[in-house]
Amino acid sequence: MARRTLAPGVEIFSVTTGTVRQAADTTGRSEAEPRGRRRTGTGNGHAERRGGLAVPDESAKVTVLRTATGEFLPVQPEIGEDLDQLDPGTLRAFEDRGLLVEREPRYWPGPVAVVGGGAIALALSELLVRIGAEVHRVPTPDAALGCAAVTWCHDDHPPAEWAKADVLLTERSIAWQRCSVEGATAVIEPISLGPEDLTHTDVRARRLAASASPGHLQAYWSSERRRGPSPIGPAEAWFVAALLAADLEAWAARRTASRRLRMVDLISLTVTEQPILPLSAVSSGDV
Repeated sequence: MARRTLAPGVEIFSVTTGTVRQAADTTGRSEAEPRGRRRTGTGNGHAERRGGLAVPDESAKVTVLRTATGEFLPVQPEIGEDLDQLDPGTLRAFEDRGLLVEREPRYWPGPVAVVGGGAIALALSELLVRIGAEVHRVPTPDAALGCAAVTWCHDDHPPAEWAKADVLLTERSIAWQRCSVEGATAVIEPISLGPEDLTHTDVRARRLAASASPGHLQAYWSSERRRGPSPIGPAEAWFVAALLAADLEAWAARRTASRRLRMVDLISLTVTEQPILPLSAVSSGDV
């Protein structure tokens, strides 16, 4: 098996050059071709005439690579199935642009515990199983100390136990992921990987500091409320679960963690995000 593969979102296809894009008119002349000029012949990249239509020459195919961002790159020579057989210059150029990646089996460093009984927790548990993780459903983080990661999905405001879990889990280097719901917004906090990393306590303090009305926000988090129907249906739950699972996959693959707070609009299913730093980093001037 080839050691390299196309990066996610990268595609390769063939296109035929010289294709006449419009059918010939009643005189046998293509609308894309000037009057008085009819190309014929084969083997030279031109098109031949068959019944008044321009037929591309089979020898004029070009391989095109489409990047994950939509850029089209003509490639010569044609790329075979085994990407390791590319010439060294092409291989190096593709790797430098992030078009190729090492083929690696999906790896999970240990079981993932999911806390919570709501729709998001259920969807996440099912999704993690589908992508190969060993999932433990537990009532509290205390029951998950043998796991590599703990995700607590709460279909309401963050429970007070999250502050305790900040210490319990990060001191044991257990990845600590959190998701809560405020009105029609799901709040996805960055995964905490250790005592010096961003915790729920940090996120809470940073949000209060950035709020135009911190007193109201504090009261909103801690007060009893009258609520309308839950905005979390099956589609909303799976949408949020997919974002959580993607973060866990990145953690399992040891990709660089992103310190970003994401707010998911459960009505429009759109995501906004903002960078966020631990309090210790802010206080030390590392902004």
